[in-house]
Amino acid sequence: MALNEERDTEATETTAQESVPDAQKADEAKTESSTEPEVQPNPLREADIAKKEALVSELQEFVRTSDWRHGSQQLRPTMDAWRAIHNWHTAKEDELWEAFQTARHTIYAERTHEREASHAAKEKLAEEADKLRDSREWKATTERFHLLMDAWKKAGSAGHEEDDRLWEKFNGAQHEFFERRNAHYQELDSLHAKARAKKQELIERLRALPEPDESWGASQWKAQTNQVHDLMTEWRAAGQAGREENDRLWEEFNGLRQKFFDAQHAHYAAVEAQYKKNAEAKQELIDTAKRVSAAMDFGPEATETMKGLDVKWKAIGYAGPKTNDALWESFHDAKEKFWLQKRAYHEARHEIAQKKSEEAIERREAQIENLQGQIDHLRDKMETTTSQEYLDNMEGWIQEKEERIQDLKAQIEDIRQKLR
Repeated sequence: MALNEERDTEATETTAQESVPDAQKADEAKTESSTEPEVQPNPLREADIAKKEALVSELQEFVRTSDWRHGSQQLRPTMDAWRAIHNWHTAKEDELWEAFQTARHTIYAERTHEREASHAAKEKLAEEADKLRDSREWKATTERFHLLMDAWKKAGSAGHEEDDRLWEKFNGAQHEFFERRNAHYQELDSLHAKARAKKQELIERLRALPEPDESWGASQWKAQTNQVHDLMTEWRAAGQAGREENDRLWEEFNGLRQKFFDAQHAHYAAVEAQYKKNAEAKQELIDTAKRVSAAMDFGPEATETMKGLDVKWKAIGYAGPKTNDALWESFHDAKEKFWLQKRAYHEARHEIAQKKSEEAIERREAQIENLQGQIDHLRDKMETTTSQEYLDNMEGWIQEKEERIQDLKAQIEDIRQKLR
């Protein structure tokens, strides 16, 4: 509608040359009817022609600079100004009028083209904005809307009615998006507040845990480590508390965690150092056991040395889960080798001693049997002997032999007792 009004205005303005005041016409008629030649220039006429030249130059400058927007804004004011200037009906004025109209028509035409381009550009921007209204890519879409707004401002005018219609479409889309974005950020603010409260609670709970102590055993360290890990799990589940607050809270929370883990690392470093020291001490005992075992000396001193190694082993302490069992196996093997060798050595000696003892028993039993035979022989002789003296002698011999038998039997019992 605005475009049609401007065209009507343009059509009306083409008759501007004919729309002059009656007084001006009377002066013109008087001038034309005068037969007296113009000798002197007319200052008023020259001034009016200069004004018209200025108006033409003004419009031509807009044409030259292609400033169609501002040029179109000057069409009515320049026409009003032209109308206000007296028309002297000179050839120069006709020439200026043609130039004036040419410039006006050029501005009208180019402005129309520009508005068509603006209309297409704004239509495209409105369509893109409509596609973005449901986006949940908040940051990227916000940046895109800012770029679209910059492009909208640079797009120019498509006419009042079209500008309003397209702006309503464009602005409605971005307004809906920003309303949704604001609602989203309000929800985030609520979630951030809950996360901040939760994380502050976790910080206080972490701070309330007992301070690590050198007297702690493995079970105490493990229990508190599990508590710290559980708090970390809750921290991850608490969500974001907002960029700045999240960083501040994390710095405080992680500082407390790090303090605990530093103490834990120092503790385990000391434990590992002790494990290493114990392992070295136990390796020395293993080397000693192997050396004693290899010497094949099973005397009292070597035996006491091996017994003392067990006492020293127990006094050293644990050497760590990675090496303690392996060290014990090596130590046990070295000890067992010694004791097995010692047992074998004594068993061999026992077998020899047993064999010698059995042989000694056999010899004594043979002696007893021989002596008993002699006694029996003497007793037989006593049955036939009449000599008292000889009988007394035989009684003495028998008694001696019986005493010898008892002595041999005692020796046999003593040997058997030793074997047992």
